[in-house]
Amino acid sequence: MTGFVPTWEDLRRFVRSLLARRWIRFGLVGGAATLCYALLGLLFVNAWAIPLLLGNGLAYLISFAVSYLGQSLWTFQARGGHRAMLPRFAATQAVGLGLNSCIVWLLVRFGLGYELAMPVAVVLVPVVVYLLCKYWVFRRTRGLSGSGNTSEGANP
Repeated sequence: MTGFVPTWEDLRRFVRSLLARRWIRFGLVGGAATLCYALLGLLFVNAWAIPLLLGNGLAYLISFAVSYLGQSLWTFQARGGHRAMLPRFAATQAVGLGLNSCIVWLLVRFGLGYELAMPVAVVLVPVVVYLLCKYWVFRRTRGLSGSGNTSEGANP
């Protein structure tokens, strides 16, 4: 019996095919921003003894910048228009937070434990945020010349 042994080239092609999918990039950027928030929060509050609300707020602001830059430049490959996109991105993040809170509150209110309600929100909210980013925040807009402000490419 002969088995398939993948080569480095097979692995490289596989990774490239994954990264060609916008939703994969969206998840990677979101994960990186979340990790940035958690690590910076711990650094600021625990290691540097910055007061809790200030340290947490700074960590959140920096991770927000990581998220916006990653999503706009890599995930959606937006060009220009940051004056319009940044406030829409901030509003989308606020919608995500509100939706997350509502989902968790409702599920707990109807008898589901928090430890089960949270994963439901963690799965549903990014789908909504992705769709808002794709169709509102970083959507391609056409000017009179026919060129767009953002580039969505051929990725779904």
